[in-house]
Amino acid sequence: NSGGGSHAMDQYLDETIIDDNFRVLPDVLKSLKKERDHLKAQLTGTVETTTVGEWPSIVLDIQSTLKDLDILHDRCTELDRSSQLLDPVLIKCAKAIEPKVEELVDAQRSQSYLKWLKAVQKWSGSIDICLKRGSPQDAVRAYSKLSSIVGQLRNSKCAHLKRYATDIQQHWCARLQDRVTSDFLVMLKELKWPTPLSSSSHTQDLWNKCHHRFTELFNLLLELGTPPPPVPPHGHHGPPHGHHDPEGCPPRLHDPVVLPINVLLDPLKKRFQFHFYGNKKTNMKEKPEWYFTQVSAWINDHSHFMEKIVQPMMQGPYQGVNARLEFIRGLLQEVEVKILHDMPTILYEDAIMAHLIDELLLFERELRSVVQYPSPHPSCLHVLYNDEVALHKWVTLERQFALKRIKVVTHSPTAWQCQYGDMTAADDTCVPECAEGFMGIIAGITERYKCVEGVEQQVPFLELQLDLLMEFHQDLVTASKKAAGAQPSENLCAYLNSAHYITLILKKWGEQEFFLRLHYHLNPHPKHSTTAEGRHPSLGWLLQIISTRRMDPQFAESEGCVFSTPITAFSALVGDILGWIVQHIISVAKDNCKRYKRDKWHHMTVDKDVLSLDPSPSASDLFTQLRDQLVFMESHVSPQITPDLYSLINRELDRLLLTEVVKNNSFSEGGATQLDYDVSKVMVSLLAEFFVDIPSVHLLEMYVYLNHNWINGPRRHADC
Repeated sequence: NSGGGSHAMDQYLDETIIDDNFRVLPDVLKSLKKERDHLKAQLTGTVETTTVGEWPSIVLDIQSTLKDLDILHDRCTELDRSSQLLDPVLIKCAKAIEPKVEELVDAQRSQSYLKWLKAVQKWSGSIDICLKRGSPQDAVRAYSKLSSIVGQLRNSKCAHLKRYATDIQQHWCARLQDRVTSDFLVMLKELKWPTPLSSSSHTQDLWNKCHHRFTELFNLLLELGTPPPPVPPHGHHGPPHGHHDPEGCPPRLHDPVVLPINVLLDPLKKRFQFHFYGNKKTNMKEKPEWYFTQVSAWINDHSHFMEKIVQPMMQGPYQGVNARLEFIRGLLQEVEVKILHDMPTILYEDAIMAHLIDELLLFERELRSVVQYPSPHPSCLHVLYNDEVALHKWVTLERQFALKRIKVVTHSPTAWQCQYGDMTAADDTCVPECAEGFMGIIAGITERYKCVEGVEQQVPFLELQLDLLMEFHQDLVTASKKAAGAQPSENLCAYLNSAHYITLILKKWGEQEFFLRLHYHLNPHPKHSTTAEGRHPSLGWLLQIISTRRMDPQFAESEGCVFSTPITAFSALVGDILGWIVQHIISVAKDNCKRYKRDKWHHMTVDKDVLSLDPSPSASDLFTQLRDQLVFMESHVSPQITPDLYSLINRELDRLLLTEVVKNNSFSEGGATQLDYDVSKVMVSLLAEFFVDIPSVHLLEMYVYLNHNWINGPRRHADC
């Protein structure tokens, strides 16, 4: 079996040593030794899994393995000696062929470089030939091949080759764009563009004649419209080029318009520049509405063409582009350039600048509501608030014109009269013309700066509103203090109604999403999540906080709003005016109560027939003037305020009767009966015309005191 064992060992070594990799021999030897040790353990009986009948074959296997190990050891020793002899030779050979290998690699690189260079030159030459042959379609197809090669080279480390290929591509892109654009403009002239397509037979014949050519040239311009950006130096790659954000966000106003649509805009832009620049009569800086109106007309005239004719051609990478919105954006770019051109000359002319702002806001409103230009898409309004000087000028003009309008409103002969005549019939707030006009001015400021994008740019307008509110509050305080010195007048009631009305409106505004966003921007909540820019609350968090505020008024009150300061000030003024009115009414009542409290209450006799009692003659002035004042208040104070006013009057009137009449007199049974009649039958009936479910706590206290005096009163007088 030794021959067989040697053959098996040779076969095992051939399978184990692959490609003359003799470095694995020590591992093989270690594995065989481990197997030998295992067999020895079986032979000595330390491994109990072996049966008696297996021992002869195990012994033979061990002997064969030992011989194989000896053979393997001898071969390892021989191979080790051979390896030591061959190592210097192999190292010498490797050093000798290394330069040749490097030359071969360089040759392969050069061959690949020349291959790409040849491909670039090939398609560049093809484009040149096609153009000379008068075949722009074939030239554009060759250009597409060239663009594909440039795209494949984008990740190459060969900077010069990439630069060369990109320069070649840009050169031919410009040449082809000029050529195809020129052909397209000639065709548009035949089509009488930009005259809107009508339903007349002549127009239809023209369109049928040019339709195929229009589509062909339009598609060629689409292929030429989005070349890759130039490769920045030093391997730096800039932001991706395109008309739309990868996540579907609308393009910025300054992003290039899709090439064929931009060519369609070219005749319109030339007309715009002809009419609204230079010495033309239509170029008047006092009349910005002229070019706004013209742009609106162009949008309306060509929207159908863009939607029905152009939009179906927007395929492939342009499938997500809205042709109509691109057309509008191209016109808005021209409007923006015009505004920026005129801005330095009108920035310091208040009347013209204010007129431009008004017209631009009207144009913006028309774009969004009439033209249906989506709100996320950019407009040219940003020229007013992205520039710090222009924004400051806008806010300054808002303040100037607001103050002028406020002065007109407050100095009107009917400023403090309700505009509805009979106040309670049409308006339960009884708001004077002045207050309603003032809040209309504040609301107008809000409507204008709602169009401003960015919370930071909105803050100056909010600060202006807060300043105007506090100035108006101070004027109301001054006027109220002057009016409070005499009998309550219509004006004092008007001031009260005004302060109450402004408080209600500000509370309502403070819970609107627009103002809550400003509030939490100025007063960041410790737990709120912000937008990606990290400057203001995210929409999701804001909607959640709005819901919480609506369900929990206490939470909303604790959080406050942007109008918390003026709300507090006007609420305090309401309380002060109510206090002044009540103080005057009670003061008059106290004067009228002097004769009433001197009645001989302790000498009055009891009349068995209570129905025959008459009101005390000394109380007639008290009750008559009280009723007159309540009637006056009812007709001049808002029904929303009168419950609080009557509650205060009721409380102070109770206290007056208790302290001035009851506690200063002793009462006989007849006196107590007369006072009870005056209070329960006369005064309560009088108050019931105005009061609704108002408790009279002090009157109960009065009756207890009366009973006590009636029991002890006669005894004290008898002692006298």
